[in-house]
Amino acid sequence: MPSKSNKDSLAAAKKLDIYHITSLLPAMPYHQIADVGCGEGALSVPLGKLVYRGNVVALDPVKKNLTNTRKELKKARLTNVKASHISEEPILPLKDETVDGAMAVFPFQLFSKPQQTLKDTNRCMKKGGWLSVIEWQPTFEEYGPASKQRLEPGVLRGELEKAGFKFYIRHDLSDMAYMMIFSK
Repeated sequence: MPSKSNKDSLAAAKKLDIYHITSLLPAMPYHQIADVGCGEGALSVPLGKLVYRGNVVALDPVKKNLTNTRKELKKARLTNVKASHISEEPILPLKDETVDGAMAVFPFQLFSKPQQTLKDTNRCMKKGGWLSVIEWQPTFEEYGPASKQRLEPGVLRGELEKAGFKFYIRHDLSDMAYMMIFSK
């Protein structure tokens, strides 16, 4: 059963402006993208539409989320998105250097070993690839995880640099969340 902060993260992902997020990504129509921790597919469908000549693999450790993602994909008639279970977190079921980009929404609340999962994301990424991470604003208090579970942007940057990524840019998406983009 998902934890309260995981449920808050799923609800928060649905409240984000998906089209604003996709407009900020360095994605191209032919990219291979991994949606790491896809939840119920809130970003998987728009990502599939964005990379209409490429593919998206939607990954999540919760099987129920993948069932909902598959329903959304079927409704949207997308055939370039595949939903897969992450059975052995933090190991992703992807081959080395196969994805051009990756999304991770609230990974530090979703995964039990987020640093290792993000490091494994780096393994799967092609040289020059990108990673976009969305995290809770530390000052947002209306709902979401406890403030001690949130990461300041500087801390998030440090964690991802330890995982082998280079910082590129930060965007404030709303009072609730910010997004940072990194490159390999």
